[in-house]
Amino acid sequence: MLRKISQFSFFVLWGRLALSERFKVLTPKEHVVAILNQAVVLECSFTVSEELPLGNVVINWQRDENREVVHSYYYGKDQLSKQNPHYSGKTSLFPEEFKNGNASLRLEGVNPEHSGVYLCYVGNARKGDNGTITVVLAAFYNEPRLIIKQEPCGTSLMFESSGYPNADISWYIGDNKDVSFLSNTSYQQDADGLYTIQSVVEVNNLKYNTTCNFVLRNAVVNQTISRSFTLITEGCETSMSKPHYINLTNYIVGSILMIISLAVLLCLYKYFKANNREVIVPSSL
Repeated sequence: MLRKISQFSFFVLWGRLALSERFKVLTPKEHVVAILNQAVVLECSFTVSEELPLGNVVINWQRDENREVVHSYYYGKDQLSKQNPHYSGKTSLFPEEFKNGNASLRLEGVNPEHSGVYLCYVGNARKGDNGTITVVLAAFYNEPRLIIKQEPCGTSLMFESSGYPNADISWYIGDNKDVSFLSNTSYQQDADGLYTIQSVVEVNNLKYNTTCNFVLRNAVVNQTISRSFTLITEGCETSMSKPHYINLTNYIVGSILMIISLAVLLCLYKYFKANNREVIVPSSL
């Protein structure tokens, strides 16, 4: 008799373990990229089973780092009394999809506070399972603004753009020469969480019609902005301001005319002297 009870207990235990093994919660993506101020769906699915009646299903989304409640569902409806205020009015489930094992969460108006690891739990009073997914925040950088400052012996180039997260900046001059090491790049975060990037590079002794190239890379959203432009300038060694150039030209022309006038007067003087004529030379000479 004792042996029969032991066998029965074994089969019950094995059945529960088998049932537990069959029930799974899956998060198919390790991470999802969320665009700032837009909506994102955190995918989560569970095994549909008669042992987990949908009327008794418990779905709980929370932050994995600190266990903050993001969204809870049980007793057949949303239960948001313990929801973190950062998610108030921003989350929703798909109840019509529960029968298909869909426990995904929709998150609206994503901001920097929403970045991190999320835990999706599905179960009931007897059993349950969970999975995790990481939200990576990003925002496409806008069209960069270029500012060029011309100095006597150099040129200052600055690009400015806003996006998220920090982007990689590169500068190329002439025949694709990388001068990024000469640049000074700063990042400032505004109230919306966006980073404003200012990158400045100063170059000297540029040749006439020099091509410059600015490249911004936001790897999270696979965004690359490349802008090329041509600087029309004179090198520092030969450059001369326009007023000085005009003054020098006038001086040279005046000197040549003076020499010609002196030569003409000298010829006239010799001519009249050879013919014993008196020559009056202007006192100014």
